[in-house]
Amino acid sequence: MRDFGEFRQHWRPLTASFLGMGSALSLNSYILSTFAPYLIEEFGWTRSQWAMLGIVQILVLFCLPIAGRLTDLFGVRPVAATGALSFPLFLVAIAMMSGDIYLYLGIYIAQTIICSTTTATVYSRVVAEAFSVRRGLALAIAGSSPPLIAALGSPLITTFVERNGWRAGYLAIAVFCAVCAVATIALLPRRQRPADSPAGDPAAEQARKGVYRTIFRMPLFWMMLLACFLVNLPFTLAISQIKLVVLDQGISDADAAMMISTFAIGSIVGRFAAGLALDSLPGHIIAAIGFGLPFVGLLMLASSYDTPLVVGCAILLMGLSFGSEGDVIPYLVTRYFNMAIFSTVMGLLSASIGSAMAIGNIILGVALKTTNSFDLYLVIAAAGSFAGSIIFLLLGLQRFRLGVH
Repeated sequence: MRDFGEFRQHWRPLTASFLGMGSALSLNSYILSTFAPYLIEEFGWTRSQWAMLGIVQILVLFCLPIAGRLTDLFGVRPVAATGALSFPLFLVAIAMMSGDIYLYLGIYIAQTIICSTTTATVYSRVVAEAFSVRRGLALAIAGSSPPLIAALGSPLITTFVERNGWRAGYLAIAVFCAVCAVATIALLPRRQRPADSPAGDPAAEQARKGVYRTIFRMPLFWMMLLACFLVNLPFTLAISQIKLVVLDQGISDADAAMMISTFAIGSIVGRFAAGLALDSLPGHIIAAIGFGLPFVGLLMLASSYDTPLVVGCAILLMGLSFGSEGDVIPYLVTRYFNMAIFSTVMGLLSASIGSAMAIGNIILGVALKTTNSFDLYLVIAAAGSFAGSIIFLLLGLQRFRLGVH
């Protein structure tokens, strides 16, 4: 029980990160899914026009590294406050807009750029700094907020929108996010390292000068960058294709809906299981196991065994891995890099993760056009998962253990 005393001591930064991540940009995908039918119906937008929103996600590849760098230079509080206070204003702007799709895209683009300062790249730093013994579990708690808040809020906001309209729904969410933003800023520490480090401190100097040159000279960084890319190729399917993949196995629509729930439950379980495991076992082992699970699951989906039990087990393995990522990556960054450059490294790795999603969609499109089946991409993604997990396992070599911090 002594180990859990950290939660009593550092409940403020943990609560701030939980509220911050669950009430801004990370919540946006759930908001878009809820409101898409209403916007398309009222304004007469086509599905292809709505699909243009996916292109905007490419901006995240550039925004997250910038947000991470700013966090290391100026601290979590001022950087996060910019996006946290802006996010509700963008929701109000959407609620008041006309039916011009390009006006909506403009708002969405500005929201993505400015509110990238409210993601795990920024908030996970304050948790990683505060916790040491139970850092893995603390990161799991903070990172679980978007799906938990969405799971609890989606039925409520859907009922509210059906009664009061989608504009009132956006305003209601804006009020919720504004309240969370104020609470988040109030709970975040006012000063962060390296800002309060003594003059001449090497960590502080590293955060200010030549940081990218230092990072790019580290073989360990390039290993993690490549590994993050490879293990995220399977999650291209998780973002928008899960139901289609399951139906392609000959599973009924009712069973397919159950598979989606299985994936969601697996994600939550995987997040907390990985968080607890990281506090007891070597991080590179947990990473190798967690990111290796889709290798088995994807091959199961690519096989000729298409019973609901086999498909369900495959989807569960993918869900467990998808959930563990939010803990494993930031935890490993704290183990292999100085805390003074934590968010800078996280931003770069997050960009690698995002690029895997984007390139994965391109490869998937080519595979579907060529073979009219998901099987080819399942095998490619499985190979990526296996190779990436092996790279993470190599982080346990003595040469890298000596380089920690």
